[in-house]
Amino acid sequence: MAFKFNWTEFNHEFLEEAKQLLTIALNKGSKPANIVGQIKVKDLYLGTTPPELEVLEIGELAEDRFRGIFKLVYSGDAYVVLQTQVQANPVNSMQSGSIFGSIGSRWGILAADQPLVVPMLLSLRKLRLRGIIVLVINKHKGVTLVFKNDPLENVEVSSTFDDVPAIREFLQREIETQMRKMMQEELPTIVHELSQKYLNRQ
Repeated sequence: MAFKFNWTEFNHEFLEEAKQLLTIALNKGSKPANIVGQIKVKDLYLGTTPPELEVLEIGELAEDRFRGIFKLVYSGDAYVVLQTQVQANPVNSMQSGSIFGSIGSRWGILAADQPLVVPMLLSLRKLRLRGIIVLVINKHKGVTLVFKNDPLENVEVSSTFDDVPAIREFLQREIETQMRKMMQEELPTIVHELSQKYLNRQ
């Protein structure tokens, strides 16, 4: 049995809370050495196309609690735009083997006493997911969603520095790695906290 969500337009308050939780998640742990600023979610759009769910197993079904295992497929028009800062000092970067040294070199900036810090925008689009999820809905405690596998099939990463092939390829690999980790480790917390905020307003 398969069905789709009723994917209505999300209100401003919900999106702002989701952006805040994503920002917190993205700044946990270590970041690539050349990223020197906070990673901030500048824009979040959940799109017009809902994910598709296929029921694989119903483990519990009660008036105030549901637990099931689903196959989830998503190929929609959602996107997220991230904002941060990178260090692009050519000399320091060459010494550390960093690809971001090419930014300063392209602008004719040579060695400086202070590192060159430049803003960077990252856009994540064309997201495709296919995975198995465990979904628990509790009327009093909120929603728990956990992926049982790595669901990421595709994401298209573009940035301020798309005209530098080495940086474009590096960011594509890095973002894919971070997204796989976040979906396994951080997404369950984000979904649960958002659901609890919603329940507290009821």
